[in-house]
Amino acid sequence: MAKDMAVEMLKPSPRGRWEKAAVSSQFWLLFVATLASNVFRDDLGFWGSTALVVVLMGLGSVVLVRKAAPERKERLARDAERGVIECALRYADSHPDSLRGRWLPGFAEIGTGTFKFQPDYIDKGEPEGKITVFSEAVSQGQIEPPPKRPPELKKNWKIVALGTDKGRLQFSTGEPGLTLIEDRL
Repeated sequence: MAKDMAVEMLKPSPRGRWEKAAVSSQFWLLFVATLASNVFRDDLGFWGSTALVVVLMGLGSVVLVRKAAPERKERLARDAERGVIECALRYADSHPDSLRGRWLPGFAEIGTGTFKFQPDYIDKGEPEGKITVFSEAVSQGQIEPPPKRPPELKKNWKIVALGTDKGRLQFSTGEPGLTLIEDRL
């Protein structure tokens, strides 16, 4: 009698300080900008203080993204060397409005002819949930992205069609991930 062995997956590298700040900035940056707006409302008036909020949030976002970008690039390259990539997948043959037809963000560990996928439901940088193992994986080439890019797909990601033991998939990831797929699948 064979026992089911728990499937384990390599964990992605933790996000850096600036990356964490950029991800959480939508909450605390709004608070800081609103506080500044209230402090200067008497001096600047309603529209002036509203403009101050927009400027502070814009500048804060730009600074955080510029500081976080090198950290993120370095982290993703380090993970790709270990075979772990940030990605999103969907089942190609499913109905577009079904749950299987939606893009599911997460992380994949790419092996030779197989890969393990674990979702990252709330974009916290660590996968959580059930690990799905796809075997007999074969790359079928890149495909065109949909006219309206889904929010789960990052800006520079490309989409690759994959054939697996669980059906056809559409797999989206960045350049390091695409190179890893070409090499191992």
